[in-house]
Amino acid sequence: MEYTQLAARLAASDTAKRTALLKRYAAHADVHLARALKDQYFATNSTNPTASAAAAAALQSLKNSINDSEVHALADWTLGMVALQFEGRIEPAITLIDAAADRLTHIGQPHTAAATQVSKIYALALLGRYDEAIACGERARDVFLAHDDLLAAGKIEQNLGNIYHRRDHYADAAEHYRAAQNHFAAAGDLRLLAHAENGLANILALQHDVQTSEVLYERALARAVATDAQITRAEIECNLGCMLLTQGRYHQALDYLEQSRQRYDGLDMPHQALLTEIELADAYLEINMVAEAAEIYTRLVPAFSALGMQAEQARALTNHGRACVTLGQTQDARVLLQAAQDCYAAEGNEVGAAVAALITVQIDYREEAYGVVEAAVAEIEPVFVASQAWQPLLLARWLLGDALRLLGRRARARRVLTQAFNDSQERVIPQIEFRCLTSLGLMAASSGDVASAESLFSGAIVLIEQLRAPLPSEEFRTAFITDKLTPYIQMVRLCLDDGARVADALHYVERARAQVLLDLVRDEPVRRELATNLSHKTSQAQVDTTRSELIQAYRAIHGQQSPQTSAAGAPGDTEALVPLLEAQFERLLRQGQQPRPGEINDKQVLDIEALQHDLGTDAALIEYFSIGDELVAFVVTDTGLLVVRHLATEQQVTAALTQFRFQLAAMRHGSRLLQNHGSQLEQRIRHHLHTLHTLLLAKIEPLIGARHLVIAPHRTLYYVPFQALHNGESYLIERREVSYTPSAAIYRHCASLPREPLRRALLVGAPDERTPMLSDEVRTIAPLFPQSTVLVNEKATLAGLRQAAPQADVLHLACHGEFRQDNPLLSALHLSDGLLTVRDAYDLNLHCQLAVLSACDTGVNTVTPGDELLGLVRGFLAAGTPALMVSLWTVEDTATATLMTYFYRRLVAGYQPAAALRAAQRALLKQGQHPFFWSPFVLIGRR
Repeated sequence: MEYTQLAARLAASDTAKRTALLKRYAAHADVHLARALKDQYFATNSTNPTASAAAAAALQSLKNSINDSEVHALADWTLGMVALQFEGRIEPAITLIDAAADRLTHIGQPHTAAATQVSKIYALALLGRYDEAIACGERARDVFLAHDDLLAAGKIEQNLGNIYHRRDHYADAAEHYRAAQNHFAAAGDLRLLAHAENGLANILALQHDVQTSEVLYERALARAVATDAQITRAEIECNLGCMLLTQGRYHQALDYLEQSRQRYDGLDMPHQALLTEIELADAYLEINMVAEAAEIYTRLVPAFSALGMQAEQARALTNHGRACVTLGQTQDARVLLQAAQDCYAAEGNEVGAAVAALITVQIDYREEAYGVVEAAVAEIEPVFVASQAWQPLLLARWLLGDALRLLGRRARARRVLTQAFNDSQERVIPQIEFRCLTSLGLMAASSGDVASAESLFSGAIVLIEQLRAPLPSEEFRTAFITDKLTPYIQMVRLCLDDGARVADALHYVERARAQVLLDLVRDEPVRRELATNLSHKTSQAQVDTTRSELIQAYRAIHGQQSPQTSAAGAPGDTEALVPLLEAQFERLLRQGQQPRPGEINDKQVLDIEALQHDLGTDAALIEYFSIGDELVAFVVTDTGLLVVRHLATEQQVTAALTQFRFQLAAMRHGSRLLQNHGSQLEQRIRHHLHTLHTLLLAKIEPLIGARHLVIAPHRTLYYVPFQALHNGESYLIERREVSYTPSAAIYRHCASLPREPLRRALLVGAPDERTPMLSDEVRTIAPLFPQSTVLVNEKATLAGLRQAAPQADVLHLACHGEFRQDNPLLSALHLSDGLLTVRDAYDLNLHCQLAVLSACDTGVNTVTPGDELLGLVRGFLAAGTPALMVSLWTVEDTATATLMTYFYRRLVAGYQPAAALRAAQRALLKQGQHPFFWSPFVLIGRR
């Protein structure tokens, strides 16, 4: 049998079969077989880690069967490579590689001994022992050149390039990568040539030579694919994702990074997957998924520390500090950033330490210590200049320019900001471009140069929307806008200060609010993708399994089944398990939401005339917005558009709303409290409702006559029950209908959907100990409709709802609602067999005229900057209903059942939903009911 054949059989066998084969072919159990196994290891180590590890294991078996120094050396070498490359055990790898080199030198094989050092250089670099690594590499390179071994010399140059790269010595790194490129090209090794091109592309990307680096990445990736070098391919995908991230091409960056992570997972290389995870965390941080990024950094810092990977640990500490800055956790940020600087100092990495210092400067900027910012930037800027680290350099210059602006040193600020803008534009760093444009716009506006200010702010908005539009999931697009609203607000201010451009101002308000929700309600394919949460990169089985485990855990918590058990079969702490399962579920969904992005038009101009037509002669839309601390209201009627300024400050509204909700909380003690203190309690709450009316509507009501109101709230105003506001004589609902909409554009969309007769009702009731009367509520409503499907108690299942919902004209869900402040997209309705979450609602495929969520807190949302509603409202509007009735607080069973009966009687009699709700609320009001009981429900969408 030939040695290569025997080596292949040994690698494919288990330990027992290897022993038998070595006995059977004892004559071949020699150094030639060892070399064949070593060659097999290196032939597969970048394409098939399992096969290469098997070859190393077979070589270990051969070592145990014979006493030969070269065999022992080759076995130690390959075993060290496995420990380094696939297991992340760096110190043991160095020990094994050194043992191999010593044996090979002792038996007079200096060339092979030098070959072992290629891996050792990489290992030393991971541990931050750079000087040792460089000295080791230069010695080995001299040996290879003396033997005219260009391929091995190229490997050394490649690793030396990696070392200088890790220390951010970009010029030295590029020199070594180019030397490696030349050696590999001369040797004709395309697989290794891909390595060198990848390394050089990394350096050029850091120096923002975008065009050249992208060409090199694509060429290297093509070579890796052609040679089936899966590990190299994963490395290039990760690096290409990082380069695209710096350019603001987020959707492509996320796609490449996720491909890389999954490729490493498939190769069973968990320590390499850690490197991709830090890149994904950086991507999340860049698009404002800050909490998610911080969670990843929290896991990665100790993992890198345990592996001795000091450079990666320093980077994770740095960006964890940056995340803490964004989260307002200043003290934690300073501690993390100091630890990062210490790690970088130990590495001898001045650029890394300067980046950590720059983030500390951002803390000073947030704390308005602008003089400190100026001095700190002056100290760290030369480090970035020397290394041509353009992104941190330009961020530092933007910080300096904006600090100078705020210090009133306008001339220098303008010079610094203009140069930073030009440099960021030239090097394709849009994240800095829009910051510079915004700062320059603020300077122009403050000096009265309105034309320049508008041009600058418009340019910033265009960049923001170009960056935001292709992001592949609602979560990403919602998060991205949260810190980028200043140009929109300033454009609204400039248009209103002009006095004659109210329509333009409303246009910018609309562009700033609820754009992701608007995409969802308009675009069924987008909604479908979010409902399935899958792409070609995410396993349906993984999603389904995790979802099933979550449902079981939820049911166990709520007493619907026995507690969940751990994987080992022992009883588990279900409540502790739930957040872990939720985090895993969210990760799977994000991994699945990396499709090729569609065209999303974030720039559609609101058609004011069409909106006026939709409102008709009997309704007015009031859209609130804050300009700084000034609350304004745009009022749209069939006769015109006007703006009411200086209504109040948000602080005043928030204070009054807080007092109102404090009084509401007292009502949760129920009827006994009312019997003893009813009049006093209503007087108190009416006082706060009158204050809110004075702040929000007193200036507006005289302008709209008897028209009904469609309210587009803003931020905290989503929690204001406008129907209950009191003008000192009557509640608003006594004077006019009231409905809500997240934006004028969403109102237009809902109004455009066809109206159909209300024939078929789907009535779902899932009572529990907190809401025991829900089944009675459903059975009372059912006879009012010509056709009704009733799902109560054990029949109120998710599957039953999904099956029946698309045929319903009216959907009524009477079940316990749960708003999740910690994770609003996991807010849910409790059905008999589990939870209907926001994302589950996306998949209901509703064609109804109205959906009613008759439960507690179903209208409570997290309102993000940009007025994105994250809660059940989002799920049902996105599912297709044009009108949605929800509650703003915890409701009382009896009062709710009575209100719903009144409401549905009016509805089937031909009233539109807003009119029917008004009639029902007035009926309870006439019975002397406290606002707590009659006013929690609001209508959102079409009237």
